[in-house]
Amino acid sequence: MSTAASLPAWLACATASCRALPFYFVAILLHLLFALLFGTYPFAAPASSAHILSFDAVKFTPDSPADVPPPPARPMNTPAPPELGQQRSVGAAPPIVAPIVSDLVAPLPEVIPGHRPHSVEPRLEAPPAPHNLRTLPETYRFRTTEQTRWEAIRKGMGSERGEGAVQRALGWLRANQNADGSWGGHYKCAMTGLALLTLLAHGETQAGGEFGETVRHGAQWLLEIGHKNKGRMAVEHVEYQHAIAAYALAEDYAMTQNADILSAVEKAVAVIVSGQAPNGSWDYGYNNRGREDPKRPGGDLSVSGWNIQALKAAKNAGVNVAGLDAAMRRATGFVQSLYDEKSRRFGYATRGGGSDALAGVGILSMLFLDAAGSREVRGALGTARQFRCRWAEGSEASSYAWYYITQGMFQCGRAHWASWNREFRDEIIKHQAADGHWPPPGNAQGPWRQVSDPRDAQVYHTTLLCMMLEVYYRFLPTFR
Repeated sequence: MSTAASLPAWLACATASCRALPFYFVAILLHLLFALLFGTYPFAAPASSAHILSFDAVKFTPDSPADVPPPPARPMNTPAPPELGQQRSVGAAPPIVAPIVSDLVAPLPEVIPGHRPHSVEPRLEAPPAPHNLRTLPETYRFRTTEQTRWEAIRKGMGSERGEGAVQRALGWLRANQNADGSWGGHYKCAMTGLALLTLLAHGETQAGGEFGETVRHGAQWLLEIGHKNKGRMAVEHVEYQHAIAAYALAEDYAMTQNADILSAVEKAVAVIVSGQAPNGSWDYGYNNRGREDPKRPGGDLSVSGWNIQALKAAKNAGVNVAGLDAAMRRATGFVQSLYDEKSRRFGYATRGGGSDALAGVGILSMLFLDAAGSREVRGALGTARQFRCRWAEGSEASSYAWYYITQGMFQCGRAHWASWNREFRDEIIKHQAADGHWPPPGNAQGPWRQVSDPRDAQVYHTTLLCMMLEVYYRFLPTFR
């Protein structure tokens, strides 16, 4: 008996039909049959589910405290973990709208949308990650390592003696830091800002290194002052002190990307933006209403210069504050309005007059406002090339003038820089004291008009003159 004959009639018919079908069609039918059988077959649950993700886990039900293992013990002499907010992208932060205030009596918003509010003082308990060259603004690139600093020193015609003087000055700043982290005596906010700028210019941050703790204590002190004053870094001579402190914290943030520092910088920049006078200047007490006196309709170039530097540092760091760009545009118009074509100098509050120091402030301000090719800069540079750096003929005002002239000449480069570098470099080095600080030029014993407190005066002159010797790597030159 054949196999086909022994089959039921319906099965024999089905078998014959299947033989007539193409083989691939039969394969498809078989796969469908297996899917139906095994897809609906109930399997028994495994005995243990210790390594299987259950749907209960998706509900994110927290474990009871008894189920949570204790944190690992921290080795001795290891700093506590930071209590800072998580790092975040600058671009993701919403802009802060600077309030329009008539003076510094009106408080700025304490809680900023999208930011972690500081119900307690921000603490820099542990160093953040070191600066990342991929996020570091290019203008700070040369200051970051010893190798890049020496490369810049060679290119900029610096010297080993000059870098040795810088190291001694940094050591003096560390040794003369106040116990609370500040520097100076009467004008602590400004002096602390200048000291931090000098350390940051050498690539020193709270991330570590020889001066890491020095920077951390100084930055922490400024953060606490800003927190207590709702964003303002000083209550006396705020137009100078606040600007210098904000300048320092903006550079610190650019190099460390620390979220708590960013919050402080945003509030500080909002104070500067809202304190600008109608003519684009900055005045004493951040008077933003202007003046009725036609001889002085607003602020002056000396005050404005520090505020422009602070805004530029914030811009370099990618800080997002509403009105920042507009404030810088108005400042450009103000500085341009002070330039006199005949004397090729910048005036103090209006066109006319001017001094060597104001020429330096005007040049650097225009460079920081992206007006390097302007006729004002070209003209003032011709005047500045006649300036001299003679210690014995100097005064307490000379450090301020030489600082601005040095920064401006370096940014313009070429023959301007070569001439001024020969003029100041060795002159400054040979008048440094053995302990690393600089006295006022001219060796005047005081009393001083500009910085009267001796504790402030030593920090003031030491930082300005040291930053002159750091100029080779502090900022990337515009002439590159």
